[in-house]
Amino acid sequence: MTLRNLISIIILILILVQLSALEKAPDFKLENMKGKHVKLSDFLEKGLVILDFWATWCEPCKKELPALSKIQDKYKKHITILTISCDKPRNKDKAKAYIKSKRFNVVNLFDTKKNVQKLYNITNIPRTFIIAPDSTILYDHTGYQRGDEKEIEAEIIKWINSNELKTEEIDEENIKNPENDS
Repeated sequence: MTLRNLISIIILILILVQLSALEKAPDFKLENMKGKHVKLSDFLEKGLVILDFWATWCEPCKKELPALSKIQDKYKKHITILTISCDKPRNKDKAKAYIKSKRFNVVNLFDTKKNVQKLYNITNIPRTFIIAPDSTILYDHTGYQRGDEKEIEAEIIKWINSNELKTEEIDEENIKNPENDS
């Protein structure tokens, strides 16, 4: 085996380890718009979470936020959209003002120390994840072009439909087996 092949294998292994490490979304705690610290796991208990990293200086990010807010309004029973501002600490007030002025119906968090960005290996924004209640990452996308929200919506619908089937299966099992009623 040549040194070149060995290096290629090591690089491939490192890439695979990095990809597999993000199959489950790591929990984190960040400050919200009111200054309260909240955790990702708090929102996962309620259903699907769309996690979006953005900044006030990022034009594609600012184009994506209205689409995400509309998705939040449409699927509010099933999802929570968490937007994470990647702005520097000195621009935190600018990010707050932007979210408030646009009246986006999302939960905005601040990662001024870049801890969560490092945790999720964020190198480019916008970066959007869809995370199931068991922390499984169902969707990971970098960038934004008009129409990307349709992919997000398709993933949400797929998750809702699969979970409604599970609920129906549980209900049918209880109907067939009345001993489950205590």
